[in-house]
Amino acid sequence: MNLKELMMQYLREEGYCPKEDEYSIDFKCEGLGFAFLYDEDDDQFFRLMMPNIFEVTDENRDEVLRALNETNNRVKVAKLYTPIPSSVWAAFEVLVDSTPVLDDIVPRALATLRGARMAFYEAIQNG
Repeated sequence: MNLKELMMQYLREEGYCPKEDEYSIDFKCEGLGFAFLYDEDDDQFFRLMMPNIFEVTDENRDEVLRALNETNNRVKVAKLYTPIPSSVWAAFEVLVDSTPVLDDIVPRALATLRGARMAFYEAIQNG
């Protein structure tokens, strides 16, 4: 079973309602949206995303970039960036072995992303 299939199985077994599209498996946890983006060419690359956590405008772009940098320096493993110019996304990216234990990885990834989101909001607020 490949990583995408393992993740889909894990999410179903844990009671999430995953929806698969061409590029990702989307699901909600505690009211927040997440997307598992899989790479068919790299089955050991685990990337869980929290998309669209903050809107970027011309007026706030400099402040967002400062807060992104501050957050990326503070939070382990998480990476915040703007894959589309108008939105901040948070990513949890790690390399896994050929038999990953998702019971160990996914809860930590979800907690890390929620923590990174909060750290970013604090950085924006504290200017």
